[in-house]
Amino acid sequence: MKDKLSNRQSEIINTAIKLIGEGGIQALTIKNISSEIGIAESALYRHFKSKTEVLSTLLDFLGVIIISHYENVNKLKISPFGKIEKMISGQLKIFAENPPYAIVILSDGLYKNEKLLYAKIFKIMEGAKSTFIKIIDEGKNTGEIRKDITSEQIAFVIMGSVRLTVNQWSLSGFSFDLKEKGKSLIKTLETLIQSS
Repeated sequence: MKDKLSNRQSEIINTAIKLIGEGGIQALTIKNISSEIGIAESALYRHFKSKTEVLSTLLDFLGVIIISHYENVNKLKISPFGKIEKMISGQLKIFAENPPYAIVILSDGLYKNEKLLYAKIFKIMEGAKSTFIKIIDEGKNTGEIRKDITSEQIAFVIMGSVRLTVNQWSLSGFSFDLKEKGKSLIKTLETLIQSS
């Protein structure tokens, strides 16, 4: 994704990530980006028409990272539980190493009236849900995962738990080890969804 951007566009996206990491989504303004880079706002508008376009490009970038991770895990020759564990731990590792990514994904409430941004976040969520459902169905077929709850509902429980954990981590000012918290979450989820 980033390889399709010009050098200046990549610099703008990297600066946007840095600003979000330092001051949250509110810190992301065209004025702040241009000031950080040291160019005039008018020069920045030659590369991106608006803050929304910057965020849209950033969401495309994050979508590729997250969905690629899920698809790569799904190709592994391991048990469905093993895949679910790797999907969750890998996603938490991505956020733990890049806190601004979590801020961008979790700030969907700030994107009111921005249908394009909502659509991009929805696409990422649907891609994740689709991969989880495939793995859950596989687990049902092997007898590892309980069959009395729909695969979609199990996917919602997993994704909702992960989102709440990341949200809590973000709201706490990243005050705890997200990857460690993820390990206990994975154990709890496996206990909930495994067949008896």
